[in-house]
Amino acid sequence: MSTESLERSYVGKYQLIAEIGRGGAATVYLAVMQGATGFTKLFVVKLLHSDIGFDGEEMSMFMNEARLAARLNHPNVVQSLEFEEFEGRYYLAMEYLEGQALSRVLSPAPEGCAPLRLDHHLQILCDALGGLHYAHELCDYDGTPLNIVHRDVSPHNVFVTYEGVTKLLDFGIAKATGSKSNTTSGALKGKVAYMSPDQFDDGPVDRRVDVFAIGVMLWEAIAQRRMWKGLADLEIIRLLMQGSIPSIESAAPSVPAELAR
Repeated sequence: MSTESLERSYVGKYQLIAEIGRGGAATVYLAVMQGATGFTKLFVVKLLHSDIGFDGEEMSMFMNEARLAARLNHPNVVQSLEFEEFEGRYYLAMEYLEGQALSRVLSPAPEGCAPLRLDHHLQILCDALGGLHYAHELCDYDGTPLNIVHRDVSPHNVFVTYEGVTKLLDFGIAKATGSKSNTTSGALKGKVAYMSPDQFDDGPVDRRVDVFAIGVMLWEAIAQRRMWKGLADLEIIRLLMQGSIPSIESAAPSVPAELAR
């Protein structure tokens, strides 16, 4: 949609204001809902592309994301509020957060601004782990473990609000027991720089791949650099499959022993 068309475009009860992200299957918009007596509230609307078929993998993943979103209710997980169909297209409405993705927070600080302190960085990661643990432990209504695995934990999917609240984003490729979406065999889902070796052999994965990703983020917080900086994805995969993961002591010799462990 063009900027001009956005000014008069509605998806259900949400007026689209601006495009804030675009992926292969959906576009993410900032939207506003208007109510009686001047009531207005901002939301984020994730709208499936019009050319996505109802029986394709992208549709299955979007439906799976919506099902999981309906069950996730935790202070450190972004809140999804509504999943509906409008004029033949599905959309997911989520809470609007004021802040930045951790990847943006970690960008080089402008001159005169201090970089993110290690203790603050560690608190963000602990809060993200809190949201992940909640998802990992979540059970269905009958008490059956859902065994949710995010599979795409990275600084891009950890959001920090201006009030200092950490929110885990984007369960779009998450897997749970009984999930109806099937990833095409051999297709990698997620960001290679934060993947564990288990995600490359096309076998089942569990919560440990999410913990591994946070481990990489912890390594990078301490070392203050990317773990695989400058390496191509294929080289990262080769090193991971060989078990050649750089030690934190090699990157940050002064790291406290307990933190290194």
